[in-house]
Amino acid sequence: MEPVTKKPCIDVCEFNKKAVCKACGRTKEEKKEWKQLSPDQKQAIWTRILESHGSGKGKNPKALRELYEKAKKKKKKKS
Repeated sequence: MEPVTKKPCIDVCEFNKKAVCKACGRTKEEKKEWKQLSPDQKQAIWTRILESHGSGKGKNPKALRELYEKAKKKKKKKS
């Protein structure tokens, strides 16, 4: 499977004490460096945040999971 490289931002940026976004699960550093990350690094972040924030623990897990599925389908159509 080809990595999903679309950013997981759902426009609800609010960070906890550990500097992790409560909505998408990325750290401030990951958000800042997103464009420079390799496709595999981006997929690794997606995998981690879907487990932590796409399962009901984040601010809007349904929106995060829907964004990922939409990006995955778009990737398939381009292939």
